[in-house]
Amino acid sequence: MKRRILSAVMVSSAAMVLVACGQDQAPVEEAAAPPAEESRMLEQALEAAKDPVGETASKTKDAASEAAVSAIKRAESVHDRADKEAKEMIDQVKGFIAKDKEEMARELMDRLSAMKDSHSAALRAEIERLEAMFSHA
Repeated sequence: MKRRILSAVMVSSAAMVLVACGQDQAPVEEAAAPPAEESRMLEQALEAAKDPVGETASKTKDAASEAAVSAIKRAESVHDRADKEAKEMIDQVKGFIAKDKEEMARELMDRLSAMKDSHSAALRAEIERLEAMFSHA
C-alpha cells in the first residue's frame, strides 16, 4: 500500500517536472503556487492509489467472513457428531446395566464423565443421572 502511494506521488512529481521543463520561465509568484492542473493530477494519483487498497480490504473482509462461516459450520458438525457418539454411549451404558454387565457400564461411564463438560446441557443432565445411579449402586 505504501509503495503504491509512494509510486503515485513519484509519478505525479515526475509529471510536474516534465510539465515545468516544457514551460517558459514563469514569474516567481506563479512558480510558488502550483497550477490547478498539477494539483488535480496529484489528487487523481492519490485516489487511484486508494481504490485498490479499499478493494483489497473489502476482498479480505469477505474472505475472512467466509472462513468464519465455514469454521462455525465445521465446529457445529464436530459438536453434533460428539453429541451423537455420547448418546450412543449412554444407550450402551443403559444396555450394559440391563444385562448386568456392570464393569463394562462403569468403563463407559468413566469415559462419558470425562467428556461431560463438552456436551449440551441435556446430555450433561443424562450423564449426571447415570452417575448418580452408579453412586447409589
